[in-house]
Amino acid sequence: MKIFAISLVKNEADIVAKSLQDASLWADKIFVLDNGSTDGTWEIVQALAATNTKIVPYKQDTTPFYDGIRAQVFQAFRHLATKDDWWCFRLDADEFYIDNPVDFLSKVPKNHHFVVTDSVQFRLTKEDFAEGKSPQSIEDIRYHDKKTWSETRFFRYREGMEWTPAMDRPRHMGVLHPRRIKLRHYQYRSLNQIRNRVAVRREAQKNGFAGFQYSVDENVESYLHDRKELNYYNGPENLQIEGPANHLYQRWYDILLKTIFHATRIYK
Repeated sequence: MKIFAISLVKNEADIVAKSLQDASLWADKIFVLDNGSTDGTWEIVQALAATNTKIVPYKQDTTPFYDGIRAQVFQAFRHLATKDDWWCFRLDADEFYIDNPVDFLSKVPKNHHFVVTDSVQFRLTKEDFAEGKSPQSIEDIRYHDKKTWSETRFFRYREGMEWTPAMDRPRHMGVLHPRRIKLRHYQYRSLNQIRNRVAVRREAQKNGFAGFQYSVDENVESYLHDRKELNYYNGPENLQIEGPANHLYQRWYDILLKTIFHATRIYK
């Protein structure tokens, strides 16, 4: 079993090295597409690739962001995968896996085809900036939401899979594995990083992207939380979470139909 990852980055210079180095502990190859960074992110990726053969700088593409942009990376490198290998089709630079994907995916039954996350959302707090202080790294960001968030991240590869730029993910991924893989998510890491993130998202909207409605407020203080509303992170063995804020599931008859379609190769 191999694991291939697609990392789409833009202006992530503060975290991209740590993210890629962490992912290279479990991924066999990480294909990086830079969507027009101007802060040195692409140069960091290239420098890392010079010493880590798992990291593959695919190219820079300044095309305005769209949901299916990762499909081009998949098409360029799918020939490296064989049946039942896994793809992390969205390796975000601000995500770090708590569960080791190699261990987790090796235990997924063959009749389950894709995996969603149990994302622990870490937050900057008002107290982080009290008395002129500020977090110096993600390790200083210690408070997180009480509930997690789930999104699709891994799918099991098969030769007949269809994924075009018009789709944000492959067609007919199959049966959802009921267990969710845990990760730490650091969407916001400093006041300047928030400003830059908002600017990138506003630019994407200006260029026609319909998403990001939830996170384009230019008032950076609106992204700071009160610690009393969050839980403190004291390591993965002491993780305190209260379950998912969103429930991703498949109905029993959907699972039955998808199982039949995959077993009979109607879905190739």
